[in-house]
Amino acid sequence: MCLWHRTIMRSFAIFCVIVCWSGCCLASRPTTTIANGTIVGRSLPEFNQDLFLGIPYADPPSRFSTSIARTTKFNGSFNASNFSAVCHGTGGPPAGNVFSENCLTLNIIRQSTTTTNSTALPVVIWIHGGGFWGGSAADPNLNGSYIVQKSVAQNTPIIFVSIQYRLLFYGFPSGNEPHALGRENLGLLDQRLAFQWVQENIAAFGGDPTKVTIMGESAGGTGILQHLVAYGGRNDHLFRAAIVQSGSFYDVPCNWNVSTIREANYQSFLNETGCDGFSCLQTLDNEILFNVSLKFFSQFLPSIDGTFMPAHPVELFDQGKQISVPLLMGVNDDEGTILVQPGSNTTEDIKRALMGLNGSSYVIDGSTFERLFELYPDDPAAGVPHNTGAGVPPTGFMDKTSYLIFGDAVEHSVRRWITGLYAQAGNAVYSYRFAQIPWHGSVLFGATHGVDISYVFGTSLGPRPSDLRLSRYMIGAWASFVHSLNPNYGDFVLEWPDYRVAGQNMVLVADGEHAEEDVYRTAGLALWTEQRIQGCAGLRAGV
Repeated sequence: MCLWHRTIMRSFAIFCVIVCWSGCCLASRPTTTIANGTIVGRSLPEFNQDLFLGIPYADPPSRFSTSIARTTKFNGSFNASNFSAVCHGTGGPPAGNVFSENCLTLNIIRQSTTTTNSTALPVVIWIHGGGFWGGSAADPNLNGSYIVQKSVAQNTPIIFVSIQYRLLFYGFPSGNEPHALGRENLGLLDQRLAFQWVQENIAAFGGDPTKVTIMGESAGGTGILQHLVAYGGRNDHLFRAAIVQSGSFYDVPCNWNVSTIREANYQSFLNETGCDGFSCLQTLDNEILFNVSLKFFSQFLPSIDGTFMPAHPVELFDQGKQISVPLLMGVNDDEGTILVQPGSNTTEDIKRALMGLNGSSYVIDGSTFERLFELYPDDPAAGVPHNTGAGVPPTGFMDKTSYLIFGDAVEHSVRRWITGLYAQAGNAVYSYRFAQIPWHGSVLFGATHGVDISYVFGTSLGPRPSDLRLSRYMIGAWASFVHSLNPNYGDFVLEWPDYRVAGQNMVLVADGEHAEEDVYRTAGLALWTEQRIQGCAGLRAGV
């Protein structure tokens, strides 16, 4: 059987089970019991795995209220053979699924031989991305079957958990009223409650609650950065390690926490719904609320609430108020190609685009621009996408410089700053730079934001053997880190160096991963870190 056909057949096997096509699964159904009652999952014999899907970790949430742990018993046994409905978000629900406000559920994948009598296994909790306005744990491209399978094959077995949390205005209302009522950051508090559920219940599935790693990409990675400094860095012992893929502070703008800006967004939202206040929104017809939330999808994000997030995460990290845990963190080489609109032909075009960042997380003035263009001269050969020569894209003569600047401002500078902070504090840190363009990718986008996900989950990889090899390498490294807090495992030919010792990244690319000194664009990344710290601190007084 050819490699491509084998990949298609394996993906089909997972998809059949996940969307519950009849006849895909004939094996006996796995069961376990927690305080709420008996949970009955389903088997995935093609992978020798048990799936427990759509388990509620909270009571059905009251709109705009903090989620509460489920205490009621199941009515009989709970059927965990299907995904639950997903939380309202952009892009529509996955095929065969629906949106619902009753969406606070999680999914568990384990090896079928795992029992409560066997050695308890380390656990990874996956937090999906999507800008805090989209995504779900029901995406068939983001299921953890290949991760669990590879972990078992390399003798670093783990259990995979994925969680759902409220999005859009449902999960992140902000404004004077929501702020006064303590109704901000509901989606992040949902995540926190899911972590607590895992602590209390994962042993019933064969997992070890003392060996939990939280893992997320994009907004999921951003959420993890916030959990690392939540409550001013209070350690509730909900996890022992973290994996951050392309996490940043882009979705946590400083100036959106300034009361006047926050309230202006809120009043515009109210006007669009026809409501006169928060109590009206709580009872508003859901179709109206959802449609207006979609219109304002990018304007309601995590905020400084004074409790869960007592200050901006940038300030808290700068003050050393983070939980000390082992960290695996990285970014994609060409992040900037989807962070800014194409069409930059002059430095003035780039300045106008950068003004969208001004005051959000940075302080950009005339002197900053002068330094910026000294550090980022118009050199297409050094621009993004990388390794595309001196040619310019058809969209704009300076687009490659613009993409480079935005990728560094939003992603690369955050990765270097956070890995450096954690290494200086004595934590084990493993840093990476993902530089592979996927088989279906475009040279105009390169190794852009989000393309690493397919390699970590082993899905949608295409026909190239080199992509499958890189994916196996990455899945193995991630699973090994979850299992033993070290990405190096038996199959490794080249050791992934600890950043606190060597100050090196692992470059992940299909023709052979390799270590590099983390010295690229040193002055440029330092400028963005400096601007970020100054920008958030300068805006704090207006909260």
